[in-house]
Order: sequence, then structure tokens, then C-alpha cells
Amino acid sequence: MQLGLVTKVFLELQAAYQSRQFNVFVLEGGSRSGKTHSIIQFWISWAWQNQGNPKRVAVCRLKGTWLSATVMKDFVDILKGYGLYNASRHNRTSKIITLYHTEFWFMGLDDPQKIHGFACDAFWINEAVEATFNDYAQLMQRCSGFAMLDYNPSTDEHWIYDKLCKRPRTYYQHSTLLDNPLIPANAREQILSYEPTEANYAAGTADKRKWMIYGLGRRSALEGLIFENWDTVPAIPDWAQARHHRYGLDFGYTNDVTALVGVAWSGNELWLHEHCYQTQMTNPDIGKKLIIDGLQQVKGYADSSEPKSIEEIYRMGINLHPVVKGAGSVINGIDILKRYKIHITESSVNAIREFRNYTFMQDKNGRWLNQPIDDFNHLIDAARYVALMELGQKKEHRKWTKQALGFY
Repeated sequence: MQLGLVTKVFLELQAAYQSRQFNVFVLEGGSRSGKTHSIIQFWISWAWQNQGNPKRVAVCRLKGTWLSATVMKDFVDILKGYGLYNASRHNRTSKIITLYHTEFWFMGLDDPQKIHGFACDAFWINEAVEATFNDYAQLMQRCSGFAMLDYNPSTDEHWIYDKLCKRPRTYYQHSTLLDNPLIPANAREQILSYEPTEANYAAGTADKRKWMIYGLGRRSALEGLIFENWDTVPAIPDWAQARHHRYGLDFGYTNDVTALVGVAWSGNELWLHEHCYQTQMTNPDIGKKLIIDGLQQVKGYADSSEPKSIEEIYRMGINLHPVVKGAGSVINGIDILKRYKIHITESSVNAIREFRNYTFMQDKNGRWLNQPIDDFNHLIDAARYVALMELGQKKEHRKWTKQALGFY
């Protein structure tokens, strides 16, 4: 089967599979090294080779709610690129795509009833560092064929390294962005900006840990994270949303995304839900999204450096206002958010990715600076606008009131 331009990752993976020496394939590499695209190319080729021989493949992420915006979207987009996507063979309710005679079942590892009883011919765990060894074992003991795992190595200790990579029947492959001819220029430029060079330090973009993980695809200890007191939840509780509900909007267009996040809070807890994370959005597009998501009458805040955009959206009948920013507003907003236990909805995949990767800057000697990197921060900035306008002001107002009354 002709797949057009293929990557080094695909060619080496295909050769390893055809050698019949392995039943586990581990693909470790940096961001945009072509792992996901190459694995989907492999599955297309594998399904084509098994025409007339029905097969079943489990495609897994940690959370079922993450599938539609991540690996299933990539799968559909690549099938469409090859002219192989058939909507009538895509069961969106059950999350099953049939290609030739192979069924690809997209499943969350958080659905133990399905995972523990699922018999398959092969399975793929995308972003496998999120999974546990038990997740892998449950699938493997009901698998008649082989396993595929891929990941960015965000930690230097993991069961994949200890329990899988040392097996004689495990194929291990390492890749970087240099192995991927399909990488967009903007993505390549962004990843190269992490490299600890004099120029990148001067520009404030150098980040040794991110260069190790996303550039070189090497394992690195987790250091310098700004937010650690957070977790994921299925949804924002209705009672919390009814009590305090706002949204933050961070404008983007070509290179940066437009980020829209819903924010609810009560006591010392705060909930975030991602509504939008997309490039090429005009102001009418943003207004339409706010209306569709039921946020038209909810009070929202956006970057005050875009007054024309805010006014245009406001004239659509949307309750949007500029955030009042001052000196130190970034650090101030972060400090306000850090006062809360933050809960992020499971479907908010980009928000989760930002919270996992938003770090302080380092100087060339490795010292951490009290300044965050200007990356992995679009939804965080949007949440910060709400924090500055609602949470910080209210805390300061309560403090002033108590002082005025002589309580302290």
C-alpha cells in the first residue's frame, strides 16, 4: 500500500514488526517526532494487509473523555488525508472506526469494565506514561497479538522502562523532531527555542527540562513546575457553577491559539473547564462559540490589549470586559490561583497539558527565576484574568473591610 511521504519512525517500526521478533513495540521520543502519525500509518498498512481477516484493535488513553480531542481526532484526520475515511464506518457513539476489516475501538483506561473484559488482536496505548502497569497487563492478558505504546518521556522513572524495555521481545525506538519531515515550521521553531543556547537564554525561552523531553526526547526529572496543587474531575459541580461562574478569554490567531476557559469557585476550591483552544478564530467565531456554549450572559474577561476585539464581541450582546492589568500582574495572577485547590475537567486536555508543563524560567546556570516561561500558558492566562478581576479583588476588599471595622 502506498502511503506517500513516510517517516523514519514508520519505516523502522514496520521493519521491526515484519521481523516477527517482537510482541511489544515501545516508541519513546520528543514532541513532534512523528510518533503518532507514524503509528497511525502503521495501523492503516496493517489493516490493509489483513483485508478479509477481521481484526480488533484497542486504542487507549488514560481518560475516555480525552479521546475525541486527541488520538481519535488524529486518526480521523490522517484517514481523511489519505481519502480512507468513511463516515458510515465510524460509530461515534461507541467510538469504533472500521477500516477494511479491522475495527479500531477507542477506549479510556478509566473504564475498567470494558478494559478488563476486552479481547483484541492488538492494542495501542497513546501517551503511555499516563497509564499504570495494571492497565497494560489487563489488556495484554486478553490480547492475541501485540502491543504498541508511545510517549514523551516526562519522568526518569516509570514501569515502562523497568518492566517492558528490558524484555527481549520488546522493540524500543527513540526519535526526535529531526526524524519527522512532516513537522510544521511553527512547531519546529517552538521546540528548538527550548534548547539551552545563549540566544535562547537571552530571549527568555531556554528550558533545559523541556529541551530534554520535547527536543531530545530524553527522560528528565520534573522540576520548576508552577502549579502542583491540582487534579482532574469529571465536570464542574452544578452547585459550584451556580455560586460563582466566570470565563477568561485569551486572544490568538495564527501562531497562538484563542483560549477560552470557564472558571467556577467556592471556598478554597476552583474549577476550570476548557471551552476553546483553536487558531484562526475571528471575533465573530469567538462570539458564536460563547453563545453556543451558553456563556453569552456569563461575565467574562479578556486581555485589555485587544480593546477593539472586546468591543466587537461585546456588541454581539456578550458580557465581555477587559481585564485591568498592572505591573506584576502575571505573578500576581499566578499567586492568586495558587491559593486554591484547582480541579480541571477531564475533557480539558489542553488545560491539563499546560498545567503539566508551565514552569519558571532558568538562567544559564540552572537557577530558577521568579518569572514564568511564555509557553503552555494560553488557558492559564485566561484563568489568570478571572483571578485578577474577581478573586484577588474580593480578597483585598474583605481584608480592607475587616481593617476598617477594627478586627485586625
